[in-house]
Amino acid sequence: MAEKQIEIELKLRIDPKHVARLKNAPVLREVKEGRRLVTTHLASIYHDTPKLSLAEKGLAVRLRKKGATGWEQTIKATNGLREALPERNEWTVELEEGVLDLDRFTDKDVKKLLKKFVKKKKIDRIFESDLKRGAVDLTYRDAVIELAIDQGVVRSGEKEVPISEVEFELKEGHPAALFDLALELQRTVPLLLSMRSKASRGRDLYLGNGPGAYRAAAVQLTPDMSAETAFRAVIAQGLRMILSNEVCVRQDLDIEGCHQMRVGMRRLRVALNLFKKNLPAGEAVLLRRLLKLCSKGLDGLRDWDVFLTETLPMIEERFPDHAGVAELRKAAEKQREAALANARHMLDQPEYGQLLLLLGAWASYSRWASGASAAQMKAMAAPVSEMAEPLLEQAYKRVTKRGDHVAGLTTPQLHALRLDVKQMRYGTEFFGAIYGSKKVKKFRSKLTTMQEILGQLQDAAVAEARLMALAPQLSKDGMIAVGLISGWFGARADHRLEGIEDAMHDFIDQKVFWK
Repeated sequence: MAEKQIEIELKLRIDPKHVARLKNAPVLREVKEGRRLVTTHLASIYHDTPKLSLAEKGLAVRLRKKGATGWEQTIKATNGLREALPERNEWTVELEEGVLDLDRFTDKDVKKLLKKFVKKKKIDRIFESDLKRGAVDLTYRDAVIELAIDQGVVRSGEKEVPISEVEFELKEGHPAALFDLALELQRTVPLLLSMRSKASRGRDLYLGNGPGAYRAAAVQLTPDMSAETAFRAVIAQGLRMILSNEVCVRQDLDIEGCHQMRVGMRRLRVALNLFKKNLPAGEAVLLRRLLKLCSKGLDGLRDWDVFLTETLPMIEERFPDHAGVAELRKAAEKQREAALANARHMLDQPEYGQLLLLLGAWASYSRWASGASAAQMKAMAAPVSEMAEPLLEQAYKRVTKRGDHVAGLTTPQLHALRLDVKQMRYGTEFFGAIYGSKKVKKFRSKLTTMQEILGQLQDAAVAEARLMALAPQLSKDGMIAVGLISGWFGARADHRLEGIEDAMHDFIDQKVFWK
């Protein structure tokens, strides 16, 4: 084994009950070319400083026992991130005993890293993993790929989490082969993209970090960045929002996590619409369809969460002893349970797994370009600043055109305006960093005000529709409670409609930041 390598791998989650199906998948029988999976017991010990300062620098130090005999130590260092396809420099040397000995490395690059980040620091055992790995090399199209199936645990002290995942490591060829093979396997076996390494799970155990809602940071774009690089960064951000918040839905941990997962999908739909002119049809159309389908699976859960945590408490405060209000809460909670089950069902559907893999591919390499015209390729190769201005201008005109007579808009027209405002806001958040101006913050603030008002009006319309669907199962008292809420919604809507006109005028009167 060479001391230094470049590691490019794709990680997938798999339910342990599906591992046997994976091993017998027809496509694997074809590409193994007679080779069998070799099973090895891997016991790995990860080292860092007590404050995990090496991890902060993108370094991982691992000591591993392979099988009954033999040890090796490895250092991994981030070498750029292709989002779903991390690329790392990796140095490995064999050891006679299971004692960390960093002086055994001879490569000048790793010695430089060790001198810069590790010298004179106390390095100690932080966590470990205990796995059974079945591995085999595959020849798939023009690529050589190592398939590894890992089953076991990651442990820190008395705490541990189970691991059941599949890794595709690229030995030769183009990264596209990893995603193509995963998508082909997904037709036989449920596989879900993962962007979490064993090391990141171990560090969370060590620190005691539990899952919770994830809110995306601003996309860091620069004016000279190509439109393609910017587009892939936006796709990657949405993918992180989906994957990071998925656990909140699966385990019903945090209602904000459900909201942020849905926001991630909606942001991606906006991004695909903004760049639509410069994307060839095909997978772009498929992605929009999958995003719409999967986000719809979260709609009911979000609607009932808003009703139960924001709307109903205000009514309960004003009518604390009303029997119908209490009945309404019980009925709404049952609907929320059904909506949660529906959301979890969506997460287990093949369309969701396909969505994750396609987004991972689009974020990791130029998969979007398949079938692109010369004009589209040229536009995506140009600086993003050249694309941003006309896209922002177009979105701005849609908002202001509808907003000229906002006070007289019907409910469907207000909903259409809300979608335009949302697209304008997300476009501002995507491209705002290019301009680096205080005007961007002010502009976004006024957009947010409009979006909040329009969102409250939409929430009221949705809640009333869902409440009316409860009517057959409510008593007379319950229907009275529905009437109380409807009256409250009506009064609130009138008040918010007055506010939207002022908010729209404030928005139109300001200067745009991209000119």
